[in-house]
Amino acid sequence: MMSARLFTMKTPSIFSILTATALVGIGATAFAQVATEPVGFISQDVPANSDAVIGVPLYRAAAFKGKIDSISGNVITVVGTPGFTADQFVQDISVQPAPQPSTFVVSLATGSKEGLTATITANGTNTLTVIPAEGDDLTGLATEQADGAGNGDEIDIIPLWTPGTLFPDGVTAGVQLLLIPNGAAGVNLGANPILFSNGTGWLNSNNGFADATHLPLRFGQGLIMRNTSGSPITVTSVGAVPMSSHRLVIRTLADNTPQDVWFSYASPVPTFIGTAGLGFSPGDQLLAFDNSATGINKAATDILFYNGAGGWLDSNNGFANVNGTFELKPGFGYVFRKAATPTPQTFVWQDVQTYLTPAP
Repeated sequence: MMSARLFTMKTPSIFSILTATALVGIGATAFAQVATEPVGFISQDVPANSDAVIGVPLYRAAAFKGKIDSISGNVITVVGTPGFTADQFVQDISVQPAPQPSTFVVSLATGSKEGLTATITANGTNTLTVIPAEGDDLTGLATEQADGAGNGDEIDIIPLWTPGTLFPDGVTAGVQLLLIPNGAAGVNLGANPILFSNGTGWLNSNNGFADATHLPLRFGQGLIMRNTSGSPITVTSVGAVPMSSHRLVIRTLADNTPQDVWFSYASPVPTFIGTAGLGFSPGDQLLAFDNSATGINKAATDILFYNGAGGWLDSNNGFANVNGTFELKPGFGYVFRKAATPTPQTFVWQDVQTYLTPAP
């Protein structure tokens, strides 16, 4: 049984919706009533024999929406009788065709940790056993049992993108996806793994070129698409517009060592860096890349520095403040270079996107 949620907390204004329509090609009729998720698409070209740093700002459609009844350890019990079948949200690719090719996450849709994601490892008829994203946990979430009927935080169950769902028609054989590790310390990290297209699916170079078509791609991930062909490739993302806050846990992983985090911003419309809420300490950097330029292993074309007082400064422009001119673009990936900390630390980037902000 499915439940529908009215987005009473942050309903997009008409102005925001029309702006999204103009900027990312979402047809006006594609926006349903607020009880359903608006749908859109984002498209960009990757030049021949070149790299592009891309991201996926849209989500796959939610399989379930509900509220949290209780939490015990890493087990979430949902309100009501949703009638889940045992482990229906657990990936099963043991045989082909795969009985359940998707990896599902719980995404928190309300509350102090809105945007938190946790991978589902098992489920019962109304329970979800989860592992939160690295550096996150389930503490502080509101539940019906603890906070009263109707006050439990709302959740979505969403399948993660995979190379197969991101490129359902396949891409030219030899094209690569370079994934940057999320748990390796330092900067200028090498890709691990590298996925290769065979024309219809994807192969994992780190696993004896085993099938990687169903490899989950985490929320907010930035990755490199390497077009080894002699013709441009158009990358088109079609999916649900995020209706909850962008949230990304950023960690330094070694003493006195800066840390690179490859990310994309969960918004279908461009967002000024000064309104995105990113930046924690003086010396934090943002590296951006020109996806229209040709070449492999391209250097960043823009390096911004955070001054610790809310300002982003452009090293290419005399360190002028670019809070209101530099945009995080939908479908683009970036590198956030967290300044070193004396010991490993965790930072949470949580931001309500501009199109979810109520009109004045």
